[in-house]
Amino acid sequence: MRSRRSIAALAKAKNISSMGGHPAENAREALAQAFLKRSVKMLERVSSSASSEALKSALSSPTDVGGVATLLSDLAPLDVDLSAVDPFVEAMALGAAIKQELLTSGGGGLTSSQVSSALGITRQAVDKRRIRHALLAVPNGSGEYLYPACQFTSAGVIPGLEDVLRAFQIRSPWTQLSALLAPAPALGGRTILDALKSGAIERAIAIAASFGEQAA
Repeated sequence: MRSRRSIAALAKAKNISSMGGHPAENAREALAQAFLKRSVKMLERVSSSASSEALKSALSSPTDVGGVATLLSDLAPLDVDLSAVDPFVEAMALGAAIKQELLTSGGGGLTSSQVSSALGITRQAVDKRRIRHALLAVPNGSGEYLYPACQFTSAGVIPGLEDVLRAFQIRSPWTQLSALLAPAPALGGRTILDALKSGAIERAIAIAASFGEQAA
């Protein structure tokens, strides 16, 4: 026998199919509304448990996504039981906060349109460069990509970047961004990006190629 929740879901689906407009868009809108309702309830529970310090920290974030990630990641040290919200929410929040911090360290993220304007090429050309690993882009969760600003200069893309990106054995763009920004002992504490900017392209490529060797 179907549960009341299943019956309600089927009834909702039938209502969606009877709505005007494109069925796929109607279904997406229904999912978006359901997610929004659930998220609001979660935020109400979390914010009611958070301390003033945690709330202030979240509000100081420059973005709404960063604010939510900061709040969730701050709750565990403040002895708030996140398992009542979701057993995996702490790990996910920490991951979201780390990504936000990483992108900020990389100068922030540029949209495809912004990169297109800066480089004087079409958005399609930007996408092609991303696909062939000539530009680094990280997913933003909405099907679009953000391009860390650290890979650009006033003259365009940092020379040698494409070779470095292709040299990586790691394919995660977030891990690649972290590697580009991390001080490398083999470079005297400089980052791969610093090495590229100074013209040490071959050295930078060698360091990039070494990432992931242990896991290979």
